[in-house]
Amino acid sequence: MSRRRPWWSELPYGRAVRIAGAALLVGGLLALPSQLAEPLFAPALDLAVVATVVAIGVACDMVGVASTRAHERPFLARAAKRAAGARQSLYLVRHADTVATVMSDLVGDTTGTVAGALVAAMAVRLADPRSIAVVTAIAVGVLSAVAVGLKALSKNLAVHRADSVVSFAGRLLATVGFDPPRPKG
Repeated sequence: MSRRRPWWSELPYGRAVRIAGAALLVGGLLALPSQLAEPLFAPALDLAVVATVVAIGVACDMVGVASTRAHERPFLARAAKRAAGARQSLYLVRHADTVATVMSDLVGDTTGTVAGALVAAMAVRLADPRSIAVVTAIAVGVLSAVAVGLKALSKNLAVHRADSVVSFAGRLLATVGFDPPRPKG
């Protein structure tokens, strides 16, 4: 008896629908706790939360780009020697299209949106009611400039040092316990 596939896998754009659903979930998971706890934060803590969200986005974007540019050969050699993180790095390189979509598009873009919402909410809370529009526009503009600049730097690093970035990401995944599925056969 064959197992029936879910209805969304039969859609012509099923993968895109699944990724959009995951983006909704990730965005909600990132935004809801920070929005609920925001009135309790001091402005310095607000900035630390925004900086953390931006850093997560930049790092994920860098791993997504690096996975598309890295080569298998150094990771095959390290995996043969059972080096820490080599299997995870190899998994990232072999599934580069999915890794790039999830890390760059899903997490990277979603964190940018969440950081923008956090900065706008912080500006509204701290600004004088007569100048909310100007303060919010300046705050979001500064955040955008910083985030885009950091992403440009990280993508440059990811392109030119792809194997090193993927190796670091693989070691990090191994440290947190990610064990890639073994190929069947």
